[in-house]
Amino acid sequence: MHDYVIKGASILDGSGAEAFSGDVAVRDGLIVEVGGRINARTRATIDADGALLTPAWVDIHTHYDGQVTWDGTMDPSASHGVGTIVMGNCGVGFAPVRPNGYREL
Repeated sequence: MHDYVIKGASILDGSGAEAFSGDVAVRDGLIVEVGGRINARTRATIDADGALLTPAWVDIHTHYDGQVTWDGTMDPSASHGVGTIVMGNCGVGFAPVRPNGYREL
Protein backbone atom coordinates (compact mmCIF):
# COMPACT_ATOMS: atom_id res chain seq x y z
CA MET A 1 0.00 0.00 0.00
CA HIS A 2 1.26 3.47 -0.90
CA ASP A 3 1.36 6.28 1.64
CA TYR A 4 -0.03 8.64 -0.97
CA VAL A 5 -0.50 9.02 -4.70
CA ILE A 6 -0.23 12.36 -6.49
CA LYS A 7 -2.82 12.15 -9.28
CA GLY A 8 -3.14 13.86 -12.63
CA ALA A 9 -0.05 16.08 -12.56
CA SER A 10 1.92 17.28 -15.56
CA ILE A 11 5.16 15.45 -14.78
CA LEU A 12 8.62 16.66 -15.79
CA ASP A 13 10.94 13.82 -14.80
CA GLY A 14 14.27 15.62 -15.24
CA SER A 15 15.34 13.51 -18.22
CA GLY A 16 14.80 16.27 -20.78
CA ALA A 17 11.67 14.60 -22.15
CA GLU A 18 8.41 16.49 -22.63
CA ALA A 19 6.02 16.70 -19.69
CA PHE A 20 3.41 13.95 -19.52
CA SER A 21 0.19 13.58 -17.56
CA GLY A 22 0.32 10.94 -14.86
CA ASP A 23 0.49 9.87 -11.25
CA VAL A 24 3.32 9.45 -8.73
CA ALA A 25 3.16 6.99 -5.81
CA VAL A 26 5.13 7.51 -2.59
CA ARG A 27 5.88 4.98 0.14
CA ASP A 28 8.13 5.51 3.17
CA GLY A 29 9.25 8.88 1.80
CA LEU A 30 10.43 7.45 -1.54
CA ILE A 31 8.93 7.65 -5.01
CA VAL A 32 8.07 4.04 -5.84
CA GLU A 33 6.04 4.39 -9.03
CA VAL A 34 5.62 6.94 -11.81
CA GLY A 35 3.19 6.32 -14.59
CA GLY A 36 -0.03 6.99 -16.40
CA ARG A 37 -2.77 6.13 -13.93
CA ILE A 38 -1.84 4.38 -10.66
CA ASN A 39 -4.78 2.49 -9.19
CA ALA A 40 -3.04 0.75 -6.28
CA ARG A 41 -4.27 1.04 -2.70
CA THR A 42 -3.17 4.21 -0.96
CA ARG A 43 -3.65 5.95 2.37
CA ALA A 44 -4.15 9.37 0.76
CA THR A 45 -4.61 10.92 -2.66
CA ILE A 46 -3.42 14.36 -3.72
CA ASP A 47 -5.30 15.89 -6.66
CA ALA A 48 -2.66 17.58 -8.80
CA ASP A 49 -4.81 18.24 -11.86
CA GLY A 50 -3.39 21.30 -13.59
CA ALA A 51 -0.21 21.32 -11.45
CA LEU A 52 3.37 20.77 -12.57
CA LEU A 53 5.32 18.06 -10.71
CA THR A 54 9.12 18.06 -10.95
CA PRO A 55 12.10 16.53 -9.15
CA ALA A 56 13.70 18.69 -6.46
CA TRP A 57 15.57 21.67 -7.87
CA VAL A 58 19.27 22.51 -7.45
CA ASP A 59 19.94 26.07 -6.24
CA ILE A 60 23.39 27.00 -7.52
CA HIS A 61 23.46 30.48 -5.97
CA THR A 62 22.93 30.68 -2.23
CA HIS A 63 24.47 32.52 0.67
CA TYR A 64 23.96 29.70 3.15
CA ASP A 65 27.66 29.70 3.99
CA GLY A 66 26.87 32.81 6.04
CA GLN A 67 23.32 31.89 7.00
CA VAL A 68 24.44 28.59 8.53
CA THR A 69 25.99 30.61 11.37
CA TRP A 70 22.63 32.06 12.52
CA ASP A 71 19.84 29.92 11.04
CA GLY A 72 19.27 26.65 12.91
CA THR A 73 16.88 25.10 10.37
CA MET A 74 18.26 26.16 6.98
CA ASP A 75 14.88 25.49 5.38
CA PRO A 76 14.11 28.43 3.03
CA SER A 77 15.17 26.49 -0.07
CA ALA A 78 13.51 23.22 0.95
CA SER A 79 10.18 24.98 1.35
CA HIS A 80 10.45 26.06 -2.29
CA GLY A 81 11.21 22.66 -3.81
CA VAL A 82 15.01 22.79 -3.65
CA GLY A 83 16.72 19.54 -2.68
CA THR A 84 20.39 20.47 -3.25
CA ILE A 85 22.24 23.73 -2.67
CA VAL A 86 25.70 25.01 -3.59
CA MET A 87 27.63 27.17 -1.14
CA GLY A 88 30.72 29.31 -1.50
CA ASN A 89 30.22 30.07 -5.19
CA CYS A 90 30.51 33.86 -4.77
CA GLY A 91 34.16 33.72 -3.76
CA VAL A 92 33.32 34.50 -0.15
CA GLY A 93 33.36 31.65 2.29
CA PHE A 94 33.90 30.93 5.94
CA ALA A 95 36.96 28.70 5.60
CA PRO A 96 39.38 28.72 7.18
CA VAL A 97 37.45 29.45 10.35
CA ARG A 98 38.65 30.63 13.70
CA PRO A 99 39.72 27.72 15.91
CA ASN A 100 36.87 28.29 18.37
CA GLY A 101 34.16 28.44 15.68
CA TYR A 102 34.75 25.38 13.53
CA ARG A 103 32.25 23.19 15.42
CA GLU A 104 29.36 25.52 14.54
CA LEU A 105 30.09 25.24 10.84
